[in-house]
Amino acid sequence: MGFEELATELHKSAESEGRKLIAAAEKNAHKYEEEAKEKAEELLRDAKKDAQAYSKQESAERLTSAKLAAKKIVDEARDDAVEASLHQVWNAFKASSLKKATYPALLQKLIADGIRELGSNDAVVYVRDEDKPLVAGYKTAKLPAQYTGGAILESANGKIRVNRTLEEVFAQKKSEMRKKIYDSLFG
Repeated sequence: MGFEELATELHKSAESEGRKLIAAAEKNAHKYEEEAKEKAEELLRDAKKDAQAYSKQESAERLTSAKLAAKKIVDEARDDAVEASLHQVWNAFKASSLKKATYPALLQKLIADGIRELGSNDAVVYVRDEDKPLVAGYKTAKLPAQYTGGAILESANGKIRVNRTLEEVFAQKKSEMRKKIYDSLFG
């Protein structure tokens, strides 16, 4: 075999080997390309799942937040309705209590309750100016302007005070009335 034949044979062998290497490289490249596509698709599916889970979580959180805000608004509206009704009850109580036909007896009862609580008849009775004739036999003083009726009784030494004003009588029943109003409106 001559040099040229050897060179031709080596060239053919090298070309054949090159084609095999190129074919193997293309096959490997195709394989890597397929693996990369599969990995990308898997990552995309995972990202979609994560995005969907995040979206659901975010939606649930916003829904919960909206429900809490709505509950707060409803509760505030209910409280406002109860307070408005309570204010109406107070006005009706005040008007009813101050009627000329019933107020003198109510005032006498409030003073008697206060005297019993004080434990002594020796007291200063704070009443409205127009009520002074109704409390004969007691030392009187002017009821502060913030009160609409009733009396405040003070021991002679000034150490003990008993509040029997209309405001105090109403305040003592206020929480019970608030519950009844709430139950009748929303129960």
